[in-house]
Amino acid sequence: MVIKSKTCFSKSIWQKEEKKFRKLEEKIRIPDRFLNEVDCVILKEEGDFDCIPRTGGCYWIWTNEPVKHRFHKNKIPGKINKGEIIYNGIVEDNIQGRVKHHLFGDMKATWSGISLDIYFGKSRSHRKKIFSTNKRVKVPYVVGYSNKKNGVNSVKLISIRNRDLIFKLFLSKKEKFFIKSRSQKEYYFRNGINISDPKHRKYLFKVYFITGLKTLYREYIEQKWREKFALPKLCSYSKGR
Repeated sequence: MVIKSKTCFSKSIWQKEEKKFRKLEEKIRIPDRFLNEVDCVILKEEGDFDCIPRTGGCYWIWTNEPVKHRFHKNKIPGKINKGEIIYNGIVEDNIQGRVKHHLFGDMKATWSGISLDIYFGKSRSHRKKIFSTNKRVKVPYVVGYSNKKNGVNSVKLISIRNRDLIFKLFLSKKEKFFIKSRSQKEYYFRNGINISDPKHRKYLFKVYFITGLKTLYREYIEQKWREKFALPKLCSYSKGR
């Protein structure tokens, strides 16, 4: 009897504390959908990355380049200034280094970056697959159409299990030739891109960033921004890693 009483009393204490915590959460600000009050820089060449601090924080990648695939079926953020937020993340120590890996990386990089370009070869390292005949392997989605209902095609997202669907991606002539000239069971994305490559340099890439934040707050911003404004299309997970 005594143990039960203590247990109930303990629960009531922490439930009250949780209510206080929820009220506190309601007062905490996160950036708006347009990231209006967030620092940003347009990246055109390598020296532009020096404008991004080498500290931890949150970041968002915006571009007006067409991105025609996604890694999830959730809702994605709406268009912003004729472009879109394609990725966002948090970094413990060096935003500049992470963003540079995403947008000014080496073709042979073996650790994960944003996935936009085709890797020219077979991969044994950590690279996302574009296409695979193995249905247990995760591949991206592209927009497709189901059968007509009442005379209208309904739009849906379809996995790239058919090799021809690769050509729905935004590809350079070199990438198209690579796919057409090889018959492989799997094709891969390279880890990160290089914005100075011919495919990308005619488009704009902008990075928004917030630095100097404690771990708990930057994780809160990432989670709540995604919950409120949706998950960018090149993110694989809605929360966690």
